[in-house]
Amino acid sequence: MDSSHEHLELIKRSQSGDLDAFGELVRAHQGWLRGWLRGQLRDWTAADDLAQDAFVTAFKKIREFRGDGSFEAWLRSIAHNHFRNHIRKKREDSIGGDLELQALLDTGDDDEFAVGNDTIDALKFCMSKVKGPSNELLHDRYVTGKSVQEIAAEQAQGYSAITMKLHRLRKSLASCIENQLAAENA
Repeated sequence: MDSSHEHLELIKRSQSGDLDAFGELVRAHQGWLRGWLRGQLRDWTAADDLAQDAFVTAFKKIREFRGDGSFEAWLRSIAHNHFRNHIRKKREDSIGGDLELQALLDTGDDDEFAVGNDTIDALKFCMSKVKGPSNELLHDRYVTGKSVQEIAAEQAQGYSAITMKLHRLRKSLASCIENQLAAENA
C-alpha cells in the first residue's frame, strides 16, 4: 500500500471513529506541526500545547474533512486558528489609542477582511501609506503578534517608547480612516 493511499485510509478510518487510525495520523503529522508552531512562538511549551489543541480539534472535526485540499493544509489551518487565539489572549491591553482601530488591526490577514466594508477599505488605504520602520512596527505587533516587550527587546528600546510609537501610529491611522470615510461620504 503506498503512503498516500495509506494516508487516505487512515483518514477514512478516523472519520469512522477509529482511535488507532487517528493516533497514526497524529504520529505522522506531529513533527512538522510542532515545528511549524515552534517557528511561530518562542515558547516551545506553548507551541506543543497548541499542537495538542490542534489535534484535539482535528479529532472532533475529522468527519468534516472532505478531502478538497490536503489533510496537512486542513490541519495547519486548525493550528493557525489556535495560534491566533493564543496570541490574542496573550496580547496586552491597548495603552492609549482607539480601541476600535485596535480591534481592526487585530483582525490580521487581508483575506479575512470583509469585501466592501468601508472602514476596512479605509484601513487598508491608510496602512498602505505607512512605510519604513513604522510599517515594520505595525507588522510585528499586529500581524506577527509580537508583544510590546518582545519588540522593545529586539529594537533595544524601552517599553514606553514602543508603546508611545504604537499609540501615535494608531492615532494617525484613526485620523486617516476618519478622513477617508468623510471623503467617501461627501
